Amino acid sequence: MAAGGLAGLLPAQTQLEYALLDADTAQEKENLVYQYLKKMDSRERDLTVPELGGDLQWLNTEGPISLHKDLCGKVVVLDFFTYCCINCLHLLPDLHALEHQYSDKDGLVIVGVHSAKFPNEKVLDNIKSAVLRYNIVHPVVNDADATLWHELEVSCWPTLVILGPRGNMLFSLVGEGHREKLFLFTSITLKFYKERGQIKDNNIGIKLYRDSLPPSPLLFPGKVTVDDSGERLVIADTGHHRILVTRKNGQILHTIGGPNSGRRDGGFSEAAFNSPQGIAIKNNVIYVADTENHLIRKIDLELQMVTTVAGIGVQGVDKEGGAKGEEQPISSPWDVIFGSSISGTQEDDVLWIAMAGIHQIWALMLEGGKLPKGSDLKKGVCLRFAGSGNEENRNNAYPHKAGFAQPSGLSLAPEEPWNCLFVADSESSTVRTISLKDGAVKHLVGGERDPLNLFAFGDVDGAGINAKLQHPLGVTWDKKRKLLYVADSYNHKIKVVDPKMKNCATLAGTGEAGNVVGSSFTQSAFNEPGDSKLNEEAPSAWFITAEDNTWLLQGQCLTGEIKDVSCQTVIPFQLPGSCVSAEATLAIKACLYYCSKGSSACMMAGVSFSQPLQVTGTDRGSSAQVELTHTFVTN
Repeated sequence: MAAGGLAGLLPAQTQLEYALLDADTAQEKENLVYQYLKKMDSRERDLTVPELGGDLQWLNTEGPISLHKDLCGKVVVLDFFTYCCINCLHLLPDLHALEHQYSDKDGLVIVGVHSAKFPNEKVLDNIKSAVLRYNIVHPVVNDADATLWHELEVSCWPTLVILGPRGNMLFSLVGEGHREKLFLFTSITLKFYKERGQIKDNNIGIKLYRDSLPPSPLLFPGKVTVDDSGERLVIADTGHHRILVTRKNGQILHTIGGPNSGRRDGGFSEAAFNSPQGIAIKNNVIYVADTENHLIRKIDLELQMVTTVAGIGVQGVDKEGGAKGEEQPISSPWDVIFGSSISGTQEDDVLWIAMAGIHQIWALMLEGGKLPKGSDLKKGVCLRFAGSGNEENRNNAYPHKAGFAQPSGLSLAPEEPWNCLFVADSESSTVRTISLKDGAVKHLVGGERDPLNLFAFGDVDGAGINAKLQHPLGVTWDKKRKLLYVADSYNHKIKVVDPKMKNCATLAGTGEAGNVVGSSFTQSAFNEPGDSKLNEEAPSAWFITAEDNTWLLQGQCLTGEIKDVSCQTVIPFQLPGSCVSAEATLAIKACLYYCSKGSSACMMAGVSFSQPLQVTGTDRGSSAQVELTHTFVTN
């Protein structure tokens, strides 16, 4: 047996992929995969997956799992994912369907290998929440240092790797949208190895984390909004798949949908949602971003009815739109907010939609009207307003040439001089603006100037590009104070932005996850706040829902941090109080995050190299720095 990266699969699987394109029937495709497996199985040496470290943390199991012992005799699907990634979330229904069709008794086991993008995602408790939130029922391992990712040379979220019963790598699938291949490869692999008597039907000891939790009145609430009177709250109780309408003191007025996921219009007791997020209310009408149903729903509080106004109930790939709402496919809407067209005869005749699944901002015409840089549109039309569909942090005077990265929160400032939409662009860790005069997309705070760098995150108060956020999910505009409040979700903070000066500062939260109401804002603790809303009638009332790197110097430990290899060429560190030699070697290991110019995909790779040093002077224990002369080149 020989361990190896995914590149070892590439030649043979590429030939298979081309042959499958030319196959006309399902039987031809099955035969091609069968012949491919015969070829792979007869190799002199398997391409095997290294064993996972015994100290890794597991979820949904009775204990740690060994790939080469506990999963020997199983066909294993490794899902390399990170829970912030919308593409990873789009893959989960495929995995749910696969594990519904095949169980461990049939010889199939799916293992989620959580390989974090953001520091906040390395924390086990946060991964536990994601496992519950997205109803993941297979084993998940927290590979916080992305060890297996680097050893297999995985480069993109999500990536699936299909293993045979000896831990032998057979297939890899990069990105979403490969459901047909996933089922084809898996079913033929199970058949192939069952015929050879290599599949075992033993159980692997599943213990679902969700079964150990007590009931909760709210489960991962997403967004919250307040009606114009300030008397009613509307809460997306996302984990319970329902919408709650309450008084501001918490008294429940209406429960709509839940507790199980589904897709159904009708009365409040029969309607069903699937992980709803964004909500907007005007008078007695509520619009809902029904995220995992890929729908926009309308709730009429007077008639007590739920209807669908946009989407067809399956994930869309159309990045232009223009059809009537109920005929227009859409993709993972995450937030909604009312706005006004530039030629409409009434206010709030447009519903703006943060279409996270295709990295765009869309509009649903509630009445006939015209959008900036657009033509007259009929009532009910649903179409793209801004964003190319490429996952980028790209600003542009032309809205269709701009790029967003999983926009997740919207707020509106219709008054001059703003007259814009504010966008919490989560994967670029920025807040952006879209002009409602001409559609121009501009930067406000966070991120960096390179539109392809989606890893410029942090927790830094400052102005413009010097401010740093970590996966913000919500924004709300205070028209009285002319300030914007940001749910800086993965920093567990609420921040305030002055859009005139572009200053961003912490308003509330300690920076540590928690559930604490302190004597002051900065002593309060939140856990991934997803949204915030001001009561405009009483603006004082709120409703809120970098790893150390180690180098070796002659066997002695030094610590330091490379924050951004694209612009920082100096590594600061502390020399030990006593050095055993004037000659030393700086051994550098780091994770390199980058985005390819030829692709919208963001990558993560491990890099390592050594730098010889000459220690001069006698002031041991002083600070020192090393200027890097190395250049990282990616293919």
